[in-house]
Amino acid sequence: MQRILNNLFIVVFGLVVGLLLGEGLARVMYRGPWYEQLAAEQLGGDWTAGVWSNSLGLRDREYATPKPPNTRRVLFLGDSFTYGSGVADNNAMFARLIEKRLAAEFAPRGITIEVLNGGIAGSLTTDWVELLQKVKRTFQPDVIVVVFFLRDGTRTSAQNSFFEPIRDQIVAQNQQSTLYQNIYLYRWFKDFQDRALISTTFTQAIIDAYFGTPIQQQEWRTAQFNIKQIKAIGEEVNARVGVAAFPILAELNARYPFTAVCDLVVQFSKDNDLPAHNLLPAYIGQNAPDLWVSPANQHPNAQGHAIAADSLYPFVRQLLLDTLK
Repeated sequence: MQRILNNLFIVVFGLVVGLLLGEGLARVMYRGPWYEQLAAEQLGGDWTAGVWSNSLGLRDREYATPKPPNTRRVLFLGDSFTYGSGVADNNAMFARLIEKRLAAEFAPRGITIEVLNGGIAGSLTTDWVELLQKVKRTFQPDVIVVVFFLRDGTRTSAQNSFFEPIRDQIVAQNQQSTLYQNIYLYRWFKDFQDRALISTTFTQAIIDAYFGTPIQQQEWRTAQFNIKQIKAIGEEVNARVGVAAFPILAELNARYPFTAVCDLVVQFSKDNDLPAHNLLPAYIGQNAPDLWVSPANQHPNAQGHAIAADSLYPFVRQLLLDTLK
C-alpha cells in the first residue's frame, strides 16, 4: 500500500508540475483572444506600402484614353481576392501574372494586351456594376471577367450582420468564465473551441446563402441580377464577358464543403450564356494554410495567386481569341 501511495504521489506531483510549467508557458506565448488576432491581421499590417493606386482608387496603373490601336484590354471585376489584399508585391497578383503571359503570346501578332485589376476590397457585385459603368468608355475593355468569390453571394462579409454578433456572444461568455479569466491553458483550449464554432457557423451560412430560405438567398439573387447587368453592359460596349468561380480556401480535399456552391455559380453563368470557369479543381489537394497570407488571414498569398493565374489563363485567353474572330 505504501508503494502504491508513493507511486500515486509521484504521478500527481508530476501532473501538477507539468500543468504549472504548461500554464507558465501558455502565459508567455499567449497573444490574446483569436478574434482580436483576426481583426489585427485583417485590418492591420504594413503590406500596403508601395501598393499601386490609380485615379480610380484601383490597385493598378493609369491607362491611355482612348485605347491605343492594336490593343486588347481585359478587365477583372472582383473583391479583395482580386485586389490582392495582404500581398505586397504588385506583380504577384493573378491579374498581373495573366497580363504578362498574354502580352508575351500576343506580341508576335502585333497586339498589345493590357489588364486592369478592378478588384475592390470589401466590395460586392453592386460595386462592380458601378465600377464598370465608370470605366466602360475610358478603359474600353474587350474582355470582362467577373471573379466571383463564393462569399460575394452572401452577407457573411458584413461584420455587423455576421461576425460581430457571434464574436460579442463569445466575448460575453469568456468574460463571465472564471477559468478563462485566470487559467491560460484553458484559454488556449476555449479559443480553439470558439474558432471551430465560427468555422461551422460560417460554413453553414455560406451554404444557406445559396440553398436556404428566400431571405437567406437575398444577396445571391442580387448577385445574379448584377452579373446579368454586367453581361448587358458588356454587350453594349461589344466586350466578351465571362465568370470565374473562386472557392473559399479551406478544407481543400475530397470533402470540400462548398463544391455545390461552385457548381451553382458555374451553372447559373452557363444558363445565362456566359462562359464560366471553376477554379476549385486547381486548388483541390493543396494544403490550404500554405496558400494564405497568414494563419489568421485566408486571402491568397503569392502562391495562391499563381495557382489562380495558371487556372484562369486558358479561360481568359480563349475569351480574347473570341474577340479577334
